[in-house]
Amino acid sequence: MSNVWLENFLGKPGTYIIRFIDSYYFYLIPVILAYGIFIALASYNLKRIEKKVSAEIVYQARQILKQYPGINYTDLIDKIDIDWVDLIKSNSFFPYVTHESGLWVNRSNAINVRDIIMHDYRKIHLTLKRHGIVLSGDEAAIRRNLYLEYIHRITKK
Repeated sequence: MSNVWLENFLGKPGTYIIRFIDSYYFYLIPVILAYGIFIALASYNLKRIEKKVSAEIVYQARQILKQYPGINYTDLIDKIDIDWVDLIKSNSFFPYVTHESGLWVNRSNAINVRDIIMHDYRKIHLTLKRHGIVLSGDEAAIRRNLYLEYIHRITKK
């Protein structure tokens, strides 16, 4: 009865996969556990590096604000300069990094880590806000959609 159920719901390939797992799970479980530990170490490595990058961003932002008190958000972000190579050397204990929910890993070099951490500018903005660095012209720096503005002018809406 169970073979008929398997064939009806999973089809022939699904049945073969289930039988393979049932026959060789003693060999598959250690491989899956080793890969899970590998992914967990890579994810933890990225979190350590990311925490240090956030601290460095906040430190540099405070130093820049002391020098230039009237600076706007865009200029502040442009002046922040992180030494990625030294930061990764001092905080990385594992040669790979990955996202928390990722299944693939990347080498922990400066290019990969910078792309993973700094891909979202909103993340930098929230990090600065979380540490009490709020600039006066922050909301005014949001760009307006000029195309829609001109359409509204033409249609008088």
